[in-house]
Amino acid sequence: MRYSSARIRFLSRQIVKKALDEGVFELIGSEKAVANTIMETMEKYFSIEDEVYELVVESLQKRAKKLIPGSMEWEVAFNKAYEEEMSKRLIR
Repeated sequence: MRYSSARIRFLSRQIVKKALDEGVFELIGSEKAVANTIMETMEKYFSIEDEVYELVVESLQKRAKKLIPGSMEWEVAFNKAYEEEMSKRLIR
């Protein structure tokens, strides 16, 4: 994961604070509960992102036509496969 739990917790609190300051929503419960929900959502998203990255890299390495990592062809194939897999997982 690219962010530590402490960083994600900080960001989730900042999101709640900014949303409340700008009147995006009003809280019925506690700020902490909303921040925890945002934090869990962010952690789950980053986890899915990491899984998809590993899956796509692995699938590109298994192709019959070997692509050179970093080449334009590899980048195009990676981005296409990555976006398709992320779409599948996030729609659920």
